[in-house]
Amino acid sequence: MKVGLRVPLLTIAAFFLLPNIAAAQDTAVQGNPLHLQQGWSADTIDRWHFISQGTALIPYEWFLALEQPGQTALIRSPENLQKLGFLVEPAGQKNNPDGLAVGLYKLDKLAVNFEDGKHECWKGNWLGLGCAACHTGQVNYHGQQIRIEGGPSHIDIQTFVGQLGYSLGAIAKDPQALASFRKRVKAPAADVENGLMCFAKKVLGPEKEFYSNKDLGTPAGFGRLDAHGIGLNQLLAVPLKENENYAPPTAPVRYPALWDTPRFNWVLYNGSIRQPLARNVIEALGVQAPIQHDTMLGANVVHAIEMDNVIWGQRMLMDLRSPGWPESILGRLDPQRVARGKQLYASECADCHDARPAETRSEQGACDEIRIPLFDLDTIGTDPETATTFNKRRISLSKIPRGPDDRGPDDIANYKAAEIATGKITEQWIGRSPANAAAADMVNCGRPNRFRAPLSYRARPLNGIWAMAPYLHNGSVPSLYDLLLPPNQRPRTFYVGNWEFDPEIVGYETKGPFPNAFTYDTWTRGNSNAGHAFGTDLSEENRKALIEYLKTL
Repeated sequence: MKVGLRVPLLTIAAFFLLPNIAAAQDTAVQGNPLHLQQGWSADTIDRWHFISQGTALIPYEWFLALEQPGQTALIRSPENLQKLGFLVEPAGQKNNPDGLAVGLYKLDKLAVNFEDGKHECWKGNWLGLGCAACHTGQVNYHGQQIRIEGGPSHIDIQTFVGQLGYSLGAIAKDPQALASFRKRVKAPAADVENGLMCFAKKVLGPEKEFYSNKDLGTPAGFGRLDAHGIGLNQLLAVPLKENENYAPPTAPVRYPALWDTPRFNWVLYNGSIRQPLARNVIEALGVQAPIQHDTMLGANVVHAIEMDNVIWGQRMLMDLRSPGWPESILGRLDPQRVARGKQLYASECADCHDARPAETRSEQGACDEIRIPLFDLDTIGTDPETATTFNKRRISLSKIPRGPDDRGPDDIANYKAAEIATGKITEQWIGRSPANAAAADMVNCGRPNRFRAPLSYRARPLNGIWAMAPYLHNGSVPSLYDLLLPPNQRPRTFYVGNWEFDPEIVGYETKGPFPNAFTYDTWTRGNSNAGHAFGTDLSEENRKALIEYLKTL
């Protein structure tokens, strides 16, 4: 495991250790990646990569001038961002004038004047993190980059946020560094200094104190995040200074692929959220879309989620298709093996996984629902941490008013609190105009806002499975070949962060160790590679045949 600054998602308080930067690639490559036919135009792809959902991490003008810890090179440099797993893009595009990586964007000045927390420290623009950061994948093969829209990304968010936090903290403590920073930031020097001192007082210091002596959970590394655990801490533990609401994030999951998900009857790995709009709202809040907490349970919730953009993104996902295997690059398929593999799929996989959902012809989009089967933890046998933490975690909302003489519940299931909060935000937005109501109907497809917590995991259709490595919900199995081995023969440790693809085993190069790789240890809590012992007793030839067929989906 790389030794580095371990921070909860988007908290930037822990600036007392120098992070060891993980390297997804040694040098930045800004080539012309091949975009597979997935139903999106070039304009849609470009907008998706940089559209704002209203999240606000740190002041944007600061980010453009912020140096890497202990260096003079900028955090935003293509070399650094690619080492962190981001997909670097050249400047000059319509939606990316500053040459940001995919999923990073400039949020224009907040429309709402937030009077608490970090957002009162800066009245300029903010750096945001969008959906594309976690849900745009890429495989590299012999120098060719292949972009996977809606696929699992490689980014290491925790190390990225660690860099931001360490650098800001170092500047706040060093007058000479502060003077240099003021000169680099394209904003009035007094505003920069006052804003940074405010940030140190309201964010860096209090968050460092809050997280002091707390269990920071399981390191995620590249391509994973305990979004539920960390997002809930950021939303309802840190800002409320509510220690009882904190839980160590011990269940990192692989960023899921997004194609077909608008048609799923329930989303997330444990099948826990019913409504698309509510799911996107709780995600935005977890990634620090500003919200005024004392309004969260009231009649008028004050927040900065860009609902029109959220609707647009969800509508585009309704048109997204899974990527086909690019034979001209990754190799032609063997027809005889494919035919044999199709027979094996029917006997080994089809009882749980549809091979490919039926195409929808609906003019409204993807409202032809796909019912995703769930399998209980005993049946599936994979790491239970994601499902059990979601099911068991309880929180207090007693510090949030519901009315003049009323407070939120002192004890409530975390997912029911999310249902309440998202319901208020979505209903408030829908009620503002008939156009909003029609837009919500278009993406929700009649699904109500419901959250639940089954002790189960889903079995999604397997179209595009070749582009979803590593496998299982927690990314604990490097390749399809390894997934079809008996669990006790799968790699116990492997190295993550390399984008070079191996088409024979269908997974990334993990043997290394390559420079600064993240070591995935399946003995760590939340990282088990056990379970899913289906199709694991095949002969070597049949295993290869099944993999060959899976490439066609």
